[in-house]
Formats: sequence, C-alpha cells, structure tokens
Amino acid sequence: MFIADAHCDTLYSIAVQGKAPEACMITPDRLARGGVGVQTFALFAGSGGVKGHPYENGQAMLAARDKLNVPLYLNDLPDVPPETPHGVISIEGGEMLQGSLERLREFDEAARPRMIALTWNFENEIGSPAKGGPTDGLKPFGLRLLGEMDKLGILPDCSHLNEAGFWDVAEHAALPPIASHSNLKKLCGHSRNLTDEQAKAIIERGGFIGVNFYSCFLREGGGATLDDVLRHIDGIAELGGINALGFGSDFDGIDEWPEGLGNPADFPGLIGLLEKHGYTGEDIAKIAGLNLWNVLKKAENARKA
Repeated sequence: MFIADAHCDTLYSIAVQGKAPEACMITPDRLARGGVGVQTFALFAGSGGVKGHPYENGQAMLAARDKLNVPLYLNDLPDVPPETPHGVISIEGGEMLQGSLERLREFDEAARPRMIALTWNFENEIGSPAKGGPTDGLKPFGLRLLGEMDKLGILPDCSHLNEAGFWDVAEHAALPPIASHSNLKKLCGHSRNLTDEQAKAIIERGGFIGVNFYSCFLREGGGATLDDVLRHIDGIAELGGINALGFGSDFDGIDEWPEGLGNPADFPGLIGLLEKHGYTGEDIAKIAGLNLWNVLKKAENARKA
C-alpha cells in the first residue's frame, strides 16, 4: 500500500543539529520497510524565530539533502505514486523567506517546496503563531505571499498559524489550506491543534490534515497510544474528512510518540489498526497516502495553469 507522510524534521536534525543520518528516526531502510512512497522533508527555520538564522538554516539543509539517501522530486511528480521511497521538500517557518518574494522564488528554484508552514512558534513577517503571540491576521506581506504561492503551486500550511491567520488563508488563498501535522483540539486541547471549524474549512476546500504523532498533541499530558492516533483519525473522518485525512508524523521533531509508532517502519501496525476498526480498503488507501498525493498533484496542476 502506498503511504505518504506530510512532515518530518530529519533534514534539520542532520544539517543543523549535527545528527548522524543513520541515527535519525527516518532512514531509507525504515521508509522502505514501512511502505512509504513519499516522505515530506521540512526545511525547518529553527527555534530562534526571525532573530535566529532561518535563511542560513535553510541553505544548510539544502546542502545536506544528499545525506538523506532518498531521491527527491525537485520537478513535477510522476503520474502515479512511486513504489519505492522518494521525498519532497516543504518549508516550516516562513521567516526563512525574510519577507521577500525573491527568497520564495530562490527556494522554489532550488528545491520546489510543495508547502510552506507560514509560521512556526514565533511572529514573523507573514503572521503570528498559534502558540501565544498576537491574535491579528496575516500581515500585508503574508497576503502578497499567498498570491505568489498560488502561482507557484505551493500549498499554504496552517499547522502553526493562529486562528485569525488561518481564516485569512481560507479566504484569500486560491489553493486549499492544509495542516501538515495537526490534530483536533476537542480531543486534545493543545494550542497547536485545530478547532472543528478549522478542520471543516480545510475539508470543504479540498485541503489536507496530517495527523501528528507527537504524544502531547494526541493526548493531554502525553502518554498517548495508537488508540489516541485512531481517535483523531476517527474525529476528522466524522467531520466529513475521509478525503482530507492523512499522516503528518513529525518524526525527528518529536521526543515522545505512541508506543509502536516510533518510526516509519511502524506504519503497517497503524494500517492494521484501521483495518480492525472497520475502515474500508478504499478509505485506508486514501488515509495512508492518496489524499496527500492528490492535494500535491492539485497544487502542481495549479502551477501549470
């Protein structure tokens, strides 16, 4: 079965934190054993916000991408999902763009990012984060950025964005909003999770929600199990999201995960749980990877238009 994952921080672990590739949660062997055909590798801006070195971190990660030992799609995706592990690039933390559309085009030419998380946990030139900070919507540069992202077929990722910014994206972006690695707030009240209204807006606009495997986003206080992952999948499905659901593991960016789901090789266990819970083969195929694949192709087609 084709599996796709919308978010990991493996490149940051290797290029910025100096971790050995073979010591990461995501390795080529584990991707293959888990059946992962597309892994999204984030260029994470870093934990310093605009006062850190987000652009320099991005360049370091681009320079280190060969260390992944996973072929990357830097141009159009193939017509059908791959049978062996491949990667695509995203950006996490729009401060990496330094408030410049030229920077956006530079990263587009270098790595063809498929999605951009407009903020991480700090206010930047685009908007404000879900975790604390101002409650205002997108800034003028943020609105200009959305227009350019539409032209380039880059999906607006709202996983770390505050609610006012989210609704600005929903109103102004031509491409559907996505949340690459977020869960439901009614099931775990963390600020990083989505309200039902946000999740419904993503679903109604044909977007994507990748369930995050970080224990503290799955269950308040942590200590999550595979059943907690299932709760969030069920919750999104109950909102009408069977065509928007997928995975956003956050591997190599989390320090606590459900037992039995600590790296990509564990995906078959989660797929088996969905089967036992009564999901049809067609719906499991959508959740496992086709929903993410379809929204990536939708964005790619918008770029060509």
